[in-house]
Amino acid sequence: MNYPRISIVTPSYNQGRFIDATIQSVLNQEYPNLEYIIIDGGSKDESVDIIRSHEKGLAYWVSEKDSGAADAIAKGFRRATGDILAYLNSDDLYCPGTLLAVANAFSPGRSDVVYGNTWWIDTDGRRIGERRQTPFAPMGYLYGGFDLQQPAVFWTKLAYEKSGGIDPSYLFTFDTELFVRFVNQGSRFNHVNQFFAEFRIHPRSKSSTEAARCESELERLRSTHLPFPYMSARASWTRARTRAQRAFWYLLQGDAPWMLSRIPDRWRSRHSTEIAGPRSKWM
Repeated sequence: MNYPRISIVTPSYNQGRFIDATIQSVLNQEYPNLEYIIIDGGSKDESVDIIRSHEKGLAYWVSEKDSGAADAIAKGFRRATGDILAYLNSDDLYCPGTLLAVANAFSPGRSDVVYGNTWWIDTDGRRIGERRQTPFAPMGYLYGGFDLQQPAVFWTKLAYEKSGGIDPSYLFTFDTELFVRFVNQGSRFNHVNQFFAEFRIHPRSKSSTEAARCESELERLRSTHLPFPYMSARASWTRARTRAQRAFWYLLQGDAPWMLSRIPDRWRSRHSTEIAGPRSKWM
């Protein structure tokens, strides 16, 4: 197989508790054409020592002050030479075999974005939930009823450059904003029904601490990129139709038991993110 080069960027700051497992989950993929870049924001904990212990497997790493995760990721992608790009936060993990599955899914000329399913894990790495996906629904992603879990999403360098790249003015929802621009530029999304990543939920994660900022940025994103208002009747109809379509796809995929199991989780999610996992940033 002619393996395309995959460039993975990990932004990090004071994540010494988790970053070793993150790095190992990338390097243990044993993907033959991997470019792994770590951009550390000047950590004061043990992170730098951990990164240095893995530097033989890294294409590049640096530890210096930056303006946050979006700035670090953009900096890493400017150095990336791969045909396929993604970023993995320093508390998340890739599942075994992910990069090979991603490479196989990027058929030349047919896919711009490839995404898979995601486990949700707690501080100690225990699986506490899962997010299964279906074929992509562009308008559903724009208006709710469909989400993407960032650790399980990969895209071509061409699509990234065409979109204009990461916008560092978004401190929290820069991933969603990038994916929205992918949708608006007509990128072709390809779902692989396989678990690609594990998203860690812990008290210090942004998903747990910055809900108000997230909502503010979403309002800005919607006013900037959506063709019609998010709270309009047309948007409500789009959300309802997307959810019906997804339910149909879940049935076809044999995911009916999982759908039923989510009913109590969705109820409990109103009271405990730690039980049910993060709500979609977009829905």
